[in-house]
Amino acid sequence: MNKKTTGLAAGRPSVNKQNLSMADQPVLVRINAQVSEADHQKLKIHAAKNKTSISELLRAFIATLPD
Repeated sequence: MNKKTTGLAAGRPSVNKQNLSMADQPVLVRINAQVSEADHQKLKIHAAKNKTSISELLRAFIATLPD
């Protein structure tokens, strides 16, 4: 029998991931905010143009605030 190869291989997808403990990552909490539809659209477009998420934009902004 001839075996055809497809370039795909079975295996454990997590084998190449680094071993990170839960202590290495901060616990995230959900927040809610009410904004106008126009502001939401503006934020969404800005995030898309910068290839990021609204959540990441907010985390980056919060990081700039003084303690």
